Amino acid sequence: MAASMPDSPSLPNLSVVIPTHNTRELTLEAVASVVTQGLAGIEIIVVDDGSSDGTLKSIAEQHPAVTVIRNDKSLGFSASANRGLCKAQGRILLLLNSDAALKPGSLPPMFDAFEIDEHLGIAGAALQYPDGSPQWSGGAFPTLPWLFALTSGVAVLAGTLPFYRRFKNPGNSAAGSVQWVTGAAMAIRRQVWTDLGPLDEGYRFYGQDLDLCQKASREGWQIALIPDFVVTHHQGATIGSSDGGTGTANPEHLWTD
Repeated sequence: MAASMPDSPSLPNLSVVIPTHNTRELTLEAVASVVTQGLAGIEIIVVDDGSSDGTLKSIAEQHPAVTVIRNDKSLGFSASANRGLCKAQGRILLLLNSDAALKPGSLPPMFDAFEIDEHLGIAGAALQYPDGSPQWSGGAFPTLPWLFALTSGVAVLAGTLPFYRRFKNPGNSAAGSVQWVTGAAMAIRRQVWTDLGPLDEGYRFYGQDLDLCQKASREGWQIALIPDFVVTHHQGATIGSSDGGTGTANPEHLWTD
């Protein structure tokens, strides 16, 4: 199962895959946040999911070293992410929402976590809102009572129920082992992707991150939140109102599409 990352100079240390759909300015910000980390050995792949806002042109002009994959029509987040992740060559694969941006100095703590723990399969970032306040980043797998609460509407009225709190509020600053992390900024060890990928495209917009974490956990891999791996996330900005934009697994929307 677990194995340390091979030290191969022919492979990038990290591949960052950014699916995008009509979020040009945010995508440029996301790409710039990776470039300005100032680290060598990083591959950046932007998967354009049928955008009509000039995203491709802007990426080519401002970041010509970025690899761009274009979908002729919108395929959804999961399919777009898979196209990028399957092309990626890195020893660590970072799935990054186009409305997410790495904070300066956030990558070394993520790399360190993978190097220190050979059983770590997936690492999530400590997400923040643009104002710096903490954002929900991961937690426990949902239970049947939680799913009932979600689908019946009880969760809205009874957010203080213990089973709801357990899934909804693990605490953004609670570093360490969790059962799943969101796909807004999810780092995946190469071996996990090789053995368990691709993402299930049955989850067109939501739930693919939870599904992958569950598969990894079943195979004995550890899932963790890394407190110094900090990412600003404009939550909801990648969800198109009518265009079927890309998205991450907000726990309050899982299994509802």
